[in-house]
Amino acid sequence: MHQTYLAFDLGAESGRGVLADFNGEKITLREVGRFSTSRKINVADFDGVHRWDFSVIAAEMSSILYRCESEAAGPLSGTAVDTWGVDFGLLDSAGNLLENPVWYRDHSHGEAMLLVLSGIPGEALWEQSGIQLMPFNTLFQLAARKKHNPELLERAESLLFMPDLLASTLMQSQLRSSELTIASTSQMLNPRTHQWNTDLISALSLPTQMLQPIVSPGTKGGMTKNGTPVYAAAGHDTASAVAAVPAGDDTTWAFISSGTWSLVGVERTVPELSLEAFALGLSNEIGIEGRTRLLKNIMGLWLVQECRRSLMSGGENYAYEHLTALAGAAPPNGPLIDAANQRFLAPDDMPAEIRAACIESGQRPPETVGELIRCCLDSLALAYRKTLADIERLLDIKFDVIHVVGGGSKNAVLNRLTADACGIPVIAGPDEATAAGNALSQLVGSGAVNGWVEARTVCRNSFTPVTFYPQPSAQSFWLEREEVIKNFS
Repeated sequence: MHQTYLAFDLGAESGRGVLADFNGEKITLREVGRFSTSRKINVADFDGVHRWDFSVIAAEMSSILYRCESEAAGPLSGTAVDTWGVDFGLLDSAGNLLENPVWYRDHSHGEAMLLVLSGIPGEALWEQSGIQLMPFNTLFQLAARKKHNPELLERAESLLFMPDLLASTLMQSQLRSSELTIASTSQMLNPRTHQWNTDLISALSLPTQMLQPIVSPGTKGGMTKNGTPVYAAAGHDTASAVAAVPAGDDTTWAFISSGTWSLVGVERTVPELSLEAFALGLSNEIGIEGRTRLLKNIMGLWLVQECRRSLMSGGENYAYEHLTALAGAAPPNGPLIDAANQRFLAPDDMPAEIRAACIESGQRPPETVGELIRCCLDSLALAYRKTLADIERLLDIKFDVIHVVGGGSKNAVLNRLTADACGIPVIAGPDEATAAGNALSQLVGSGAVNGWVEARTVCRNSFTPVTFYPQPSAQSFWLEREEVIKNFS
């Protein structure tokens, strides 16, 4: 048996098409096209809001699909889309996009979040959604639309999250639905029933008629013009990445989906809705088979990406590999920042923001490029350590191992720091976990494998992760490092 699936995997910097060849036992991935997603429209003469250039993204995807359908040795067995969370498009009754989807890091959402919280306490929002209070959550984005452009919501017939919206552009029909994992990032889903929390949405005077039926990962939605089935992947890229964790049932494992964001947590069968979990800043996002991913959002390699962008704007052009090497060579006892702090969500100048945070906390700011990036990586490792310790205490469990998946799993310096900081082995890979998880959703949906247990077996057959073991002598060092961040406000 040989089948070929096309996975579209989109992140904040780039999107790509990845072909997954399945031989009945394992999948082999090969990238067939890449494009930028970071081009954002800032129509300052209109409303100053940053938006994704949706037509460009959709056109790039259509081009890759057409090429793959034309050049494939046989028909494609399926295609599916995964993206970042929370962002969405609004369509009118004719299926026309009413505006380009707003960028989740746009500053307009923070004010709307405060407005919502003035009417509904954060604890109540948590109890009804199980989602960490973040200014970019879909609920707050809609509240921002209601305040600044209420007629837009009145005209909206359908709300489609980015992977559902992009998948609809590939289909011949106008089938519309909301895939479960991406919908769960919105703060509008009931964490117990996995259905829309219409009472909460209506309480904020937001419309509910535009919400679409919820479907599970692997659901077949429609067909392309050339007859390729279009499936709902685990549409949230983190859900797809965690679906591809090559773990068995013989260990208690944590995951870190490492990319622009670091999503740090554990897979569970039920949500954790205690006030302690709320105070720890955790989220209950939904994954494959309706499982809950109890996790925390940490800034991730966005810190490094934005440092690199600022350096390049000043004429210093560094490859990521060079930055990582400089960080590895930098002194180990440098300054630290709180990698979960919202101040690093979208600063104009990341290096300046990092230096300011260090000065405010009484530390010498990083001076060299290597020290700057080492500050980012050390701070991430320490944030992982704290988050996993919090989860262990909350759930009364002990992790045996950490599975790091996604593009960040290729960062050997960060993996080594994470193993040392957390004191348990780090299994790094697959780095293509999101595309792999997307493909696995299609295998499950098409019946090529018999459910997710078999799908994860396929994943273990397909990739060879690298294990990083902690140095026992490092624990005292990281205990001292932990004392530094206890003084952060």
